[in-house]
This record gives sequence, structure tokens and C-alpha cells, in this order.
Amino acid sequence: MNRELSLHKRLGLIAAVLAVTVVGACTERLDSNSACPLLCPQEGVTLRDTVIQAVEFDTTVTGIPPIGSEEFLILASHRDSLGTSILDTRVIVRYDTIIGTFSHGSIDSAITRVDSAYIRTILVVDSLNKPTAPVTIELYDVDTTATDTVASVLLPLSRPDRLIKSTTLSPEALKDTLKLDISNSVVLDRIARGAHLRVGMRLVSEKSAELRLQSTTTGAGPTLSFRVSPDSAVARREVSPVSQTPLATPFVASRLSDFMILAAGSATTPSTLLAVGGLPVRRSFLRFNLPSDIVDSSTIVRATLLLHQRPTPLGVRRSDTVNVFPVAIVAAPTVTDVVTSLSFSTALGQLGLRPTPTTPADSGVKEFEVVALLRAWKGLSPTANSRIMALESAEENQTSGSITFFSSRAAAPLRPRLQITYVPRASYGVP
Repeated sequence: MNRELSLHKRLGLIAAVLAVTVVGACTERLDSNSACPLLCPQEGVTLRDTVIQAVEFDTTVTGIPPIGSEEFLILASHRDSLGTSILDTRVIVRYDTIIGTFSHGSIDSAITRVDSAYIRTILVVDSLNKPTAPVTIELYDVDTTATDTVASVLLPLSRPDRLIKSTTLSPEALKDTLKLDISNSVVLDRIARGAHLRVGMRLVSEKSAELRLQSTTTGAGPTLSFRVSPDSAVARREVSPVSQTPLATPFVASRLSDFMILAAGSATTPSTLLAVGGLPVRRSFLRFNLPSDIVDSSTIVRATLLLHQRPTPLGVRRSDTVNVFPVAIVAAPTVTDVVTSLSFSTALGQLGLRPTPTTPADSGVKEFEVVALLRAWKGLSPTANSRIMALESAEENQTSGSITFFSSRAAAPLRPRLQITYVPRASYGVP
């Protein structure tokens, strides 16, 4: 609660400073070569342009939002031209509570039979990237007493002796709902023993394919459904994903009802690059060191962050449009941990910050308008307000497409730069 209050206060401070700055600032006349600020009565005001390498530190963070907080569950199997797996993601669903009785009329009976069992999940159809070949979704028993949220433990459990069932679907059958058959005997066994039913989903296809499933974070996650009686008047039993572990932290347990793990692909980004989006999700963090005579002692007309994009070399959704947002971070300077700082990021689009659309296959210099940030930082000492921002994808957990830019540790011509157009104080007769 205290952190939320602090966040609201800092948002209010930035918004207030921004409002004052916008009202008092001059804006450029874009239809004139002189580009005289419209709100300034003085004639002959001097506009200056400068390009500086103002990013003193930047890095990429993986795993935000944390495991179990994904808006969508993506089953992906992507291969390169040689057939080598370059991205393979799995989905884990936990049914830790399956009630062993059912009611019909006023009579409660123990479940002694299971019939027509399947897992029903909402499929978010991407008409532009539907699989072009049949896909098989394999269901595995991934229940274990080991630490079962890490790929190194879960992946070895996807083996033939743990295969529960598989369902093959044609591209035409991939509509808004998937029904994945699951073994009746397996479900009945878990009910009889009062045991967990934890299912690992794997997508297999001759060609690259990707499916986006709704998670419990955004709605109804994959639901287990089965009949308990041959009497058609007895309704089907519907079981939603529920996790009971870890026992010591119920909040974390509730978040782990369904989540994704990475079987193939990279979860790290080289220090010479900044990455946004992709799987697992990445966000980039940038801290600026700005000249005081420009930020604090002039009127900033325009500020553009220039990032040099490197085309994604692998063939994963390279034509997808990814909207990259510059995002304000309002963490106090006392917060030195990058991951914690990113948890204080504002919502996409706040302070008038707009996205720059691009695709993973694109390259060259991309421009991000960040004048609102620099105006908000005016008059605020770096010791009182960290000059930091993030880059986020509006399509997080919606596509495996990833955007990469060169960082401040890349070769000098490729490093981030800040282009600023400003009016010096001397233009207004202020010494």
C-alpha cells in the first residue's frame, strides 16, 4: 500500500510539472523554416539543435510480467530453414482441486466414472498468422514433488511414458475454441486418489506454428470438462485451473494456475543489444545523463530518442508489427534495482508518449518522441527524480516477435542518441 501511494504521488508530481511546462513552453512552427515558437511574443527567437549520447546506462530485463501473470498462453513451435527448433514454448495447467462428488437432485454421490473428458480453452485467432499445416497438441502428466515452476524440472517430464493424450487439428479447425481430449482413466485416477492433475501442453507441427490461448489472468483459463454419469440430466463437471503450491505463499500459488515455460530459444540478451517483446517477454531500461543548461535552463521544443534497430536474424514472426512504447518510470532514486524500478513504470501512453511501430525484420534508425519526459524532468534534480525510462511492447505475450536495438555498449555509430531542439534562455533576453 505504501508503495502504491508513493507511486501515485510521484505520478502526480510528474503530471503537475508536465502541465506547468506545457502551458509555459513554446511549441515549434512546423510550417516555417524559422520554426519560431508559437507562444512566444519575441521575434527572432533562436532554435538550436543538438544530438548527444545521453544514455549513461541501459539493459534488458527478462521475466516482466512474472511467470503466471501472462495475459495469454502461447504454444509455439518455430523452426528455421534447416528444420532446427529456434523457439519452443510449453503451457503448464494445474488442476489441484477436483471435487470427488457430484449432486443430482438432492443426492450426493461419489464420482466413480469419468467419460468424454477434454480440456476446453479459448483460442485467440490470429488470421494473419494461422498455422498452414496440421498441428498436434500433446498433453503430458507433469506432476512432480520437485520445484515445478522451472523448465529444467518440467521439460524432462514431457516423455512418452507420461503422455496422457494428443489431439491433431487441421488449420481449418483452429477457430475460437479448442477441445483437447484427455484420458478418462487419468482424470478418474486423480479424483480417486485426491491427487493433483497437472498438464503440460506441447505443440508439434511440420511447419512453424503458434497458438495463443486465453489465460486465467485475463479470463477463463483452460477448463477441464467431463461427464460423471451416463444420465444426460446430470451436468458435465467443469474444473477451472487452481494451484495449491507453493503452500507458504498462497498469492504466488494462485498466480501459477497456468503459465508458460521455454523449451527452446534464448532467455538472455547480449549487453550490446536492447530487446523489447518476444518470448519470454523483454523490456529495456534506460538511464539518461542530460546537460543541465538544456534541460533546466531552456525551453525544449522537441526531443527524439534515436535507436538503431538490428533486424532479428531468426525466422520467428518477422513480419509482425510490434508497437514499441517509451514509458516513464517514477521510481525514486533510492530504488537502484532495475527490475524493481520497472515495476514503477506508468501505463502505456501516459504523459502523451506514443509508440513507434516496427517489425522484427526491420532495420535502421527508429525515432521515439520523448519531449514530455524531458519537460517533466525540468527543474527536478536527478537526486530527487531519476531520469529513467523503459521501452515496452504493446503486444507483450501476444506475439513471439521481438524487436532489438543496439545499446550504449555497441559500436559508437550504433549507440542510442538524443536529438533535442530547444530555445536557450538567452533568446529571451535572460542572462
